[in-house]
Amino acid sequence: MERRGITELRYFLLPGFCAGLSTFSAVTYDAVAPDEAGISYLLINVVASLIVAHFSLKIARRVIKARA
Repeated sequence: MERRGITELRYFLLPGFCAGLSTFSAVTYDAVAPDEAGISYLLINVVASLIVAHFSLKIARRVIKARA
C-alpha cells in the first residue's frame, strides 16, 4: 500500500481484510457442519472467491497507479 501511495487508506482497508478472514472462517464452519451442503459448498465458494479476487486485482492495478 505504501508503494502505491495510499497510506491514508490503510486504516480503512486493513479492518476489511481482517473481517474477510472471519467471514471465510464462518463459511468454512458452515461447509463442514453436518447439516449444511458440505465440501461441494466449500469448493464452489473458494473457487468463486479466487475468481473475484483475480479480477479485483486486475481492476485495482489499472485504477491505482504505482508511484515512481
